Amino acid sequence: MSRLRVGALIASKLALPLLAIAFAGCGTSGAVATAGGGSREVVMAYDDAHATGTIAFPTMTYESVLRFALPEGEHHPLRMRLQAGAEGTFEITMYDSTVLETPGEVLRTVSCQVAKDDLSDGRDGRWVVQDLSGMKPIKGVIWVGVRKSGGDPTLWASSVISGQAFVRNNDPSNFMGLLPVKRTPMLRLELGP
Repeated sequence: MSRLRVGALIASKLALPLLAIAFAGCGTSGAVATAGGGSREVVMAYDDAHATGTIAFPTMTYESVLRFALPEGEHHPLRMRLQAGAEGTFEITMYDSTVLETPGEVLRTVSCQVAKDDLSDGRDGRWVVQDLSGMKPIKGVIWVGVRKSGGDPTLWASSVISGQAFVRNNDPSNFMGLLPVKRTPMLRLELGP
């Protein structure tokens, strides 16, 4: 069993009691209790959990975009996780999908400051977590774009050719539409029912 899976298994066993305590005082929760006393969430990712290199962002308008085809029905966004390789600030934008299957209307934008303590070596299981609670439910296909907004942050990626990873440049003077890439960003979208 891989180190990441073992770490995730240990984290899930430790997280369930902590989640129960944390949610005891809350009126609502994105997670749904199951018959076994745990909770149920959907974690979406297209990489293979093996980082092979980083994605750099040459300009503020260069964006790494990942397409997520959600399971059937509506889902509440809970968290976004990413593995950062260098310090700086990311802007993470969630987009609705257009009828042509491209990023459309902005659903939410969050700023993600990556400090030295947040950095991962791509193998240590360290993730930067952004809270997405409070968003309206989403369904169908959504897009998540990551671009730098300060410093020179990098994002770890795997060599998996997922068919869901793209880059684009939104600079009007040097516009570049969606181009598929052969590496998939280490990005996780966590959803509750």
